[in-house]
Amino acid sequence: MKSIIAMKNNFNRIILGIFLTTVIVSCEDGLNDLGELEGVQATSGFVVVATTASNNAVVKYFNDIPSGTVTLNDGFTFQRFFPNSCVDGALFLQRPDGFPGFSKYIVGENGGLFEAGSIPTLGSSSFRIDAKDSDFGVYQDRATSDNITVFNPTTLEVLGTIDMTQGEVPGDLAQRYQRFIFRGDDLFAPIRGNQNGEAFNTLVVHSANVVTQSYTGTTERIGNGFADINTFNNFGQNLTDTAGNLYIADAGNYTGLGVAAAVSRVPVGSDDIDPNYSFQPAVVLNPFNVFLPTFNGFKLLPNGKAIARVNAETPQAAVDIILSVGGNLGLLSQEQIDQIFNILFTSESAVWCVLDLDAQTVTPLFGIPRTGVFAASDTFFHDGGVYVPVATQAENGYYRYDWTTNQTSQAFQVMGADISQVINIANDN
Repeated sequence: MKSIIAMKNNFNRIILGIFLTTVIVSCEDGLNDLGELEGVQATSGFVVVATTASNNAVVKYFNDIPSGTVTLNDGFTFQRFFPNSCVDGALFLQRPDGFPGFSKYIVGENGGLFEAGSIPTLGSSSFRIDAKDSDFGVYQDRATSDNITVFNPTTLEVLGTIDMTQGEVPGDLAQRYQRFIFRGDDLFAPIRGNQNGEAFNTLVVHSANVVTQSYTGTTERIGNGFADINTFNNFGQNLTDTAGNLYIADAGNYTGLGVAAAVSRVPVGSDDIDPNYSFQPAVVLNPFNVFLPTFNGFKLLPNGKAIARVNAETPQAAVDIILSVGGNLGLLSQEQIDQIFNILFTSESAVWCVLDLDAQTVTPLFGIPRTGVFAASDTFFHDGGVYVPVATQAENGYYRYDWTTNQTSQAFQVMGADISQVINIANDN
């Protein structure tokens, strides 16, 4: 079962961008003296990542989609494991041995998981790397925060550097890129402050072109944003519709009232956020949820809609604390504020929903239990359905939603560790 401590650990991993030091404890595939795989690389199957009670990660490969209840006791044990991207069956993540840089991990045909190569960086806390396809990927070395490095995901060869010094940052801070989003050859990257992860009262996105390796602009949505925490370290892409419109979600600002999380749109043919489009799913779902109007796990569906876990209400326990001071937030003690945030971040008050991005409507998915809005966040796609994580006191696994039939069903549960993410390695991103 999902404990409150474990749910907080999942939230902390999303907010802080943890380091990914790993220790492999077993491997079924043979390695030669150079550490190279002797056998065939798996290019299909599912990599399941979960968090143990000691806040380590356990990772196991399945040839087929898991079903029923599965255990991960014979998986790989890691201190941390959080891939950003998958291309050609390979996972791209912060270097797992604790040294500065990034790694490429692949799965052997017998389920062994090992490093196929690494890219060094100067910044020990550099954490974001994303692969577009077999030819292009990008990462940020935070020691040189004004640059984005372009590399070849197949060979790991560095192809060049994009100078992003023209990118505008509130307060003239150095920027940290939270995520890299591809639309064709164009790259979009939401920012935070580099030194301490500073958040801004606006969603700021830098753009570039990975082929010409040039900066192309800065766009922002004034007055409502929070450094794109919703897409903070989320896996993969699925943010551009078939028409070429790009959608970027931010988390709002839940440290104060009235700044709700929103979906922004960058229309096809433009690099700028549409100033007339701001879709706030949590407000649409419940206009009276003023304390935590946020959502998470946002991904586009093939039918022109999107899926997300939307916070539906303010837990009564938090309301009671506020009422104890007559509703005057200024009278809350620091201890009471900490209690409120603990309640908001761990309560099972979020609902998986389908979002109509044109009509700006929110439809809850019945048959899927409520969960924490900051619990395990990553969805994955397989065989005409999207699989969404449900981590609660009673359940720990995935549910399946078929957007064609509009049906939901329980897919599988995990025992022994709290689910973090599942990656279908047959799907590029």
